[in-house]
Amino acid sequence: MDYWDEVFEEQLDDDLKKLNEFSYVEGFDLIREGLLNLRDNQQFIEMGRIPKTGFNKEGSKWKFEEDKIPFIKAAKDGMSNFPLLYLPPLTKVVKYNFFIGLYSIIQVNYIYCANEKLDDEDYRSIILGDIGAYFTYFVEDFENPGEIPEPSEEFFKRLTDIKYESKEVRKFFSCIWDTISTFTVHYETHINHCRTVGFSALYLCACSALKNNHDSITFEDVVTGYLTIFKLFYIDIRPLVKKGYANYRGFYYKNKKAGYPKRILWADYYSTEK
Repeated sequence: MDYWDEVFEEQLDDDLKKLNEFSYVEGFDLIREGLLNLRDNQQFIEMGRIPKTGFNKEGSKWKFEEDKIPFIKAAKDGMSNFPLLYLPPLTKVVKYNFFIGLYSIIQVNYIYCANEKLDDEDYRSIILGDIGAYFTYFVEDFENPGEIPEPSEEFFKRLTDIKYESKEVRKFFSCIWDTISTFTVHYETHINHCRTVGFSALYLCACSALKNNHDSITFEDVVTGYLTIFKLFYIDIRPLVKKGYANYRGFYYKNKKAGYPKRILWADYYSTEK
């Protein structure tokens, strides 16, 4: 074992000692096992290196505007309205860029499993489909989603109102993230990927809280959020992305004259080249 391996082992031992303080948390063993499994998980390692080389194929031209896509627009409008007086008591736990970070993790998984960068159709299927909604509304059950509600700005406002239940819950979340950071340094993966994993996990913790009718992020939600993220280091997300794209309901509006909703698929209706 060389010097840097010894440093890694010492840091990992220290991380796990701090984590072990929360051994009383239900689901702790699953979290600890999930973290230890990352050290031998090639998908986790390689996914962490993808951001160094970029996501899209050379020549890809498809762009999107957030305000043109109902689900993403609802998230942007609901999560970007910060108070005029930004004081510590009003600091928000979950922000819009955490929501966007989840899409980055999905794209990285897609690229790893396809073994090539995204072309325009791949990118459209992720952005315009329901994959983001699967994680947001169903969290750990994202692989078996139910009926997706209409995009609501109010839902995302509620997400940003959620805080940690206690300092201990916050510390538990941070201990898990610190361990992931140790792996990131050891495997020389992209630091931005580590941040994105943490931000996405926190977003899912808040989603879990709403799903479980919690007023704040609990230990249960932290376990759920991280275990959901861990799944993305083992599965192939592409079939689910394609399912969400095929079933995408698009933007509905009420046709007053005809008296029935008309369906518009943004995949067909909105695509720009810049």
